[in-house]
Amino acid sequence: MNKLTSRCSFTQMTLDRASNKRKSDEWISAQLAQENCQIIPVWNTSFIFVESHLVLLQGEAKLKVLSSDVTSKINIQEKEQHLIFLGLNDAVPIFAIDISSVEEGDLANLFGDSAEPIHLRAALGLINHEQASILGFANNLLYWNKSNRFCGVCGTATQTNNGGHSIVCTNKECNKEIFPRTDPVVIMLIEYKPESGPAQCLLAEHYRSADKCVSTLAGFIDPAETLEQAVIREVKEEVGVNVFDVEYAKSQPWPFPSSLMLGFYAKANDPAIQLDDDEIRDAQWFTADEVRSFSNWGDEDENYKLPRKESIARYLIDNWLEAN
Repeated sequence: MNKLTSRCSFTQMTLDRASNKRKSDEWISAQLAQENCQIIPVWNTSFIFVESHLVLLQGEAKLKVLSSDVTSKINIQEKEQHLIFLGLNDAVPIFAIDISSVEEGDLANLFGDSAEPIHLRAALGLINHEQASILGFANNLLYWNKSNRFCGVCGTATQTNNGGHSIVCTNKECNKEIFPRTDPVVIMLIEYKPESGPAQCLLAEHYRSADKCVSTLAGFIDPAETLEQAVIREVKEEVGVNVFDVEYAKSQPWPFPSSLMLGFYAKANDPAIQLDDDEIRDAQWFTADEVRSFSNWGDEDENYKLPRKESIARYLIDNWLEAN
């Protein structure tokens, strides 16, 4: 793995997902009962930290949370499921538990006075890549379970199944089984090579980002559309540029809440830009030397800022800089 690839968060999953074993409720219950079992508490898409250390419940701490008023009604068979199985880490069972019903002021009663909920994005500087992959997985699955408490076919309440990796409609006539969905998103760095002078890449300021923060273009894939078609369409819609030579680069799970970023490079033969004012605040072509002079995300200056180093957007940019 090269140094650029290793920087992308959420791509170093180490868990054995035990896909066949987790189908058994008895096996799930046995894993939960193991002394070395670890449970990751999740509070409103945030994780609990004590003095910058991630809280992992095991032993007495696990029993304390499982027996609390918040979680005392948890049962593997109940549809209001707060507990999901993530996988095995060297035979150690790893679960995640949704404790969003706890008042923020009561978190100290469960985890100590210095306990602090920190959103996953903000916590990336406190955890390693393997932890980030596991926490992203937990964030994704818990969000999906909470968002699918009723069957999309008949409207009946659903029941958690497969350790939290599927849900089943409780209407026996329907009995629809539903599996987690991932939203595919194309993200692309566009290059233009003028007849003279160095190559340039297209970077944009998005309305959802702070001023002077530039990044690559991105967009969700439409139904009945190939990845390459999505790249061409999104670039045309957002900046009015026609592209060709679409080339796949890398992917990255993006658990905010459940996307898969599919990275591409593409080329343009005309640099003329026509912005979509609904999404893009500004877009410009930059040479590699110009991009190297930019600041990093989070820096407090008036310079242009590049995306976070953990993101696939930054990977695409840095990889292009290495080639130029």
